[in-house]
Amino acid sequence: MIILKNKKWRYAYVLIGILLFLCAACAWGKAGVENPLPPVSQNDQQDDDPPAEIPSSNEDPENNNKGDQEDPISDETVPVINKIEPEKTQTVDTKPFWQSEAARITNNLISIAAAAQKDYKENGAKRGWMSKDGLLYNYYEGKYITTDTLVADGYLEKGLNPSDYKILLLNGSDLEEMDGATVPAASADFGVFAAIKQSNKYLIASTSGKIGTISEESFNSLLAKNNQNNGKIVRLSSASVEYERILNYISLFEGRFDEYYVREIRMDNKHAVVVFSNKANTANIKEYILENENNFWEVVYPNAQMEYYPITTINRYIPTLNVELLPTYTLASWRGGIYREQGGVEAALFSAKAISSSSEIAYQCATAACAYAVLTNGSRYACYSEGGIWKAKFVASDYEARKFLKEKTGIDYGFLILDD
Repeated sequence: MIILKNKKWRYAYVLIGILLFLCAACAWGKAGVENPLPPVSQNDQQDDDPPAEIPSSNEDPENNNKGDQEDPISDETVPVINKIEPEKTQTVDTKPFWQSEAARITNNLISIAAAAQKDYKENGAKRGWMSKDGLLYNYYEGKYITTDTLVADGYLEKGLNPSDYKILLLNGSDLEEMDGATVPAASADFGVFAAIKQSNKYLIASTSGKIGTISEESFNSLLAKNNQNNGKIVRLSSASVEYERILNYISLFEGRFDEYYVREIRMDNKHAVVVFSNKANTANIKEYILENENNFWEVVYPNAQMEYYPITTINRYIPTLNVELLPTYTLASWRGGIYREQGGVEAALFSAKAISSSSEIAYQCATAACAYAVLTNGSRYACYSEGGIWKAKFVASDYEARKFLKEKTGIDYGFLILDD
């Protein structure tokens, strides 16, 4: 050991030692910053410090944002949530910040059209839904279909003002003719559209998307094209000239001239509905719909007697037809239940002393419960089964016969009764 006897040198060496110590300490601190300790593994954590919980994507997003620091989220990490339920079409009643007002309204129109189309397809026929002057209409309830109807049926989420929107049922090809409208091929046929008025124009969409914007004048013209007010409805007399003309056009359509037993012909200025059979088989009842074009009649819907839901089905193909022309009975529901002869009728006529021979019956058409007969002398009888016994009542006209059977049974048997 070196002993420093000189105090000056002793103080110098002490100062140098202090400086060396400070330099070493600085170097050590720098190394600690550049090389941090490795993270503590889960096995090294203490039992009283549980791991941080990461909320799953299914939890309430409001509870997931309670931290002090918000991390930016990229577009790629934002989950897309489909809010359309299997049986309902959800509208957008509040717009997200990224969506324009025009887009929100268009989406609402598409949702309404999709919901109405589905409801019409699944339930419309049984409820008598049809196009009335271009708008979706419930014939049996006598009211137009609104968004409230679709909500009540479970096809649309609530939240829309029904007075803001119009639900159309018409041919897309008619809409295509309007300036400002572009109808995709998927919507070109008869179907549902939704519209909303904006200033003096109408924004229209279908289930396929936005159709376009047309003027109010064009919109009214579109509805007028589907107008069903075609003049006064009348029942033609068998003595009228038009009566025979219509039957001749039916003969031309069927390709043979035949004699017919007509039940009724009802017509307005545009259409005629004829219920008839040939004389060879009174039970083979047909229902034809004709259209008048430039004073020429053309069969546009033959065999309407096959339709179980004539209001909706026929309206789909002839939307301009006033459905009040159609008979109140549905012939399809009587299929297989109409007979050209009924043994009970002959017995009833004998009992009433109306005939002495079956050859005196010129016309007969019946069901299992009611019938109508016309004798060779022109007498008419409404017949019915009561307690298993057939009875015959003399009537003065076809009108009286129809009224009598309706009052007796509550059923319209007009398809049995020969037109006078």
